[in-house]
Amino acid sequence: MMMEIERDRGRRGRHRRGSYAQYGCLSSIVKIARRHAVDPGQLVDAFVEAGATARSHCGRLKIVRRAVDQEAATFLVTQDETVVWQSKIALESLRQPDSLKTHLQDIPLPESTVKEPASTLQQIDDLRYGMTGVDVTAKIIEVPPVQPVVTQWGSEGYVSNVTIADATGSIRLSLWNHQAGKVHVGDQVELTNCYVSRFAGQLQLRLRRQSTLSVITPRPQAAVPRPAP
Repeated sequence: MMMEIERDRGRRGRHRRGSYAQYGCLSSIVKIARRHAVDPGQLVDAFVEAGATARSHCGRLKIVRRAVDQEAATFLVTQDETVVWQSKIALESLRQPDSLKTHLQDIPLPESTVKEPASTLQQIDDLRYGMTGVDVTAKIIEVPPVQPVVTQWGSEGYVSNVTIADATGSIRLSLWNHQAGKVHVGDQVELTNCYVSRFAGQLQLRLRRQSTLSVITPRPQAAVPRPAP
């Protein structure tokens, strides 16, 4: 009986140490994401991608898998050749990214002691996966037909993945419901507080509740012919 109790204590101890290690890892991910203006969930996805392919990017962060053993993979995170973080992440956690993202909400956001600079417009060519708080001014160059979809929560909606472009490049912009019918080819739009996601292997700009979409120079209206005198 005593041996069973000791084994049980040992199992519980290992579980607690594993939980502490995962909490510490997630805390670091949240801090890195906040410091470098990327989405924590998308940073988790970048670690999963680097675990499978040896390297990935999230915003301006570069993630490289350095080594792998039976239990964990070691990752190096850099920005512009400067080391941001290096640590191990358990392989079991990398196999369950959705579980990691669920636990992200349990991590308190670190308080920022540095006043954030005022937002500035960014060029499309500079956008990277995982970036948040993105402001862009661009022109609508393609508006595909609106498509009905069913969201992951089971509700029905409509989406149109329009294409916007500036002098540096182009990117898809996902517009939902009433927003999908708000723009036309030729409109100049101003977008604020967006984030960069990825769909079918391509970067995509998306709006959140706090985002804004403004048409600043609408397309010219067709001239109405006057009746003959």
